[in-house]
Order: sequence, then structure tokens, then C-alpha cells
Amino acid sequence: MRWLTWMGAVCLASGCMLPQDDIFLEALPERRNRPPRIVETQVQPPVRIIRDFGAAGQCELEFSVIVEDPDVDDRISVKWYLDYNTQNPIGPYRETDLARNGQSQRGERATLNINLRAANSPLRELGTHLVEALVTDSRLLAGRQPESTTYEGDGGVIVNPGYVVTYSWFVTTVQGDCT
Repeated sequence: MRWLTWMGAVCLASGCMLPQDDIFLEALPERRNRPPRIVETQVQPPVRIIRDFGAAGQCELEFSVIVEDPDVDDRISVKWYLDYNTQNPIGPYRETDLARNGQSQRGERATLNINLRAANSPLRELGTHLVEALVTDSRLLAGRQPESTTYEGDGGVIVNPGYVVTYSWFVTTVQGDCT
């Protein structure tokens, strides 16, 4: 009997006999943003260095990327830059918003078509050019930096970052028969 009394006393002492106040979360905390990614195995063209563009009848190029984002409700924008100059920054050459489809991999490709036969072709000038696909899930600020959002959270200000990922190609345009 003494043993049972001792066990009962130990069990009672391990818990608090006074009622505790229940504290509930007023709202769930905002989910932190996660970065998108470019599916590199499905990028077109698959090589990063393209030589002799314009020679041997090679007058057209199609650049494309497929994007994944675990945050399926994020707005994903692909901005195409050609020969971006940090000393004289201008906006993107072309911009594409990818439709939300409820899945992490967006259902469509972001594409940029370049045709040297077009009079205003941006890669018509002979030499090496940089073609960039810049994928972002937020608005871009100066210097192509993503905008972060801040909100009041438990214990202070919480910064939820925006993200940017890039993929680039080097294209060397040469004299050829594309005129």
C-alpha cells in the first residue's frame, strides 16, 4: 500500500494542480516565400555558348525555360534581357508572366524567339551577346533586385524575401546569309 501511495504522490507532483490559461494563436503566421527554380535539364538551347549564329543558314534561335515554384500561388515573371549593361540599365527586352496551374511546375514555357532576318533583330550586330532569362516571384527594384515584403509578426518585424534566378547564354553572331 505504501508503494501505491508513493506512486500516486509522484504522479500528482509531476503535473500542475492549478488551471492554466489557454493561449490560442490569433491567426496562422504568413508562410515564408520559397525561391523558384529553372529546370536546367529542359532549357533550350541546352548549350550555354552558341557559336556562329548567322552562318550556314542558322538565322533563328528559340530560347526557353521551364520554371518550378513550390509556392503555387506566386506570380512568376520571366524577364528576357539582351546585353544587359549595369552602367546603363534599361528594362527587359521582353517579359512573360507564367500562368498559375496549381502545380509547382508551371505548365507553359517562357520563350524568346530571335530571327536575324528581321530588320530590328536585337542580335543582328556582329559579335558576342548575352541573353538572360531572369525568373522572379516578386517585383524588381533598381539593379534587378527582388522586392521583399515586411509584416509584423510575433516578436517583431518579419522580412519575407522575393527571389530571382537566372539562366544565361552567350551568342556569337557572325557574318552569314541571313540578310
